[in-house]
Amino acid sequence: LLNNLTLEQLASKSGVSKSILSQIERDRSNPTLATIWRITKALESQLEDVLAVKEGTKCFEKLSQNATPEVTSEDSQFRLRILGILSTVASVQWYEFTAEPGAELVSEAHGNGSIENVTLCKGNLCVIVGDETQSICTGETLRFRTDVPHRLKNEGEVVAHGFMVNLL
Repeated sequence: LLNNLTLEQLASKSGVSKSILSQIERDRSNPTLATIWRITKALESQLEDVLAVKEGTKCFEKLSQNATPEVTSEDSQFRLRILGILSTVASVQWYEFTAEPGAELVSEAHGNGSIENVTLCKGNLCVIVGDETQSICTGETLRFRTDVPHRLKNEGEVVAHGFMVNLL
């Protein structure tokens, strides 16, 4: 392996199981962005370097719904489809999200001055920033600080669906 690590060492350093690493190595698994991130951190590399667009790339990049990267909460009830290009991930992040009733997305603080914009297409969502809480419903947009820990929770009875843009 790269960096002279054995599969066992990379698994230990990254927190990704040996079996998953082996499947990725043999092209038998399509890893999540979170898994790729863990591996790049363990290899002391940058996610942007692994996924960067190279010179000579065509004008268009069309992704099918199934090819769009997705990350989920630990319980898989809050799903984020990564719509933004990875070359801007350090400054702008763009997601489409769905949240099952009761689902919650817990986030640590982002950088100083960071702002999150959430537009809700369907459902109800409660946003908790520090000690403050604000609810939004279908058609509303909420902008809020994310340089402190924050949470998004679907307290409604239907699946919430919307878009999120993070300005870091």
